[in-house]
Amino acid sequence: MFDLKAKLLEKGLVTKEQVDKASSEKTYKKQRSIDFVEADRKKAQSLLQSQTKAEQYLTIRKWVDLNRLDKPNLAGLDDEKYFFQADGQLTWLTLKKDIIETITKGEAGIIAYMSNHGLAHAVVKRDIAEDVAIVFPDWVRVLNEVE
Repeated sequence: MFDLKAKLLEKGLVTKEQVDKASSEKTYKKQRSIDFVEADRKKAQSLLQSQTKAEQYLTIRKWVDLNRLDKPNLAGLDDEKYFFQADGQLTWLTLKKDIIETITKGEAGIIAYMSNHGLAHAVVKRDIAEDVAIVFPDWVRVLNEVE
């Protein structure tokens, strides 16, 4: 594999200290980015908990509209039915194979949410499903353990 730092060090264009400093700065920036995302997520969670039920429905609907992985009306010939339990009933979503794989790996989940037309289901990233579970735990239909 091509490693630019190793090549520059080999040619004598940079010192070992410079390579180590660049690596530590990159790690620091990456950790700061992760910390920022986690802080934003905690802020969103506390906001969701403090809202009225109608506001929570609206917030979750916006999250789904912006972040859903299963795009409605984009069905293809290679799509498959993914079956799951919802309120004691067996139901399904027609999904692409890669979406089913992300659900199986635990990277995404299926949630219920209050759409403009009543209760609906959507596939969203794991963190969104976990956030929804804080206020509506019974809305999480499928959320597998992360592989």
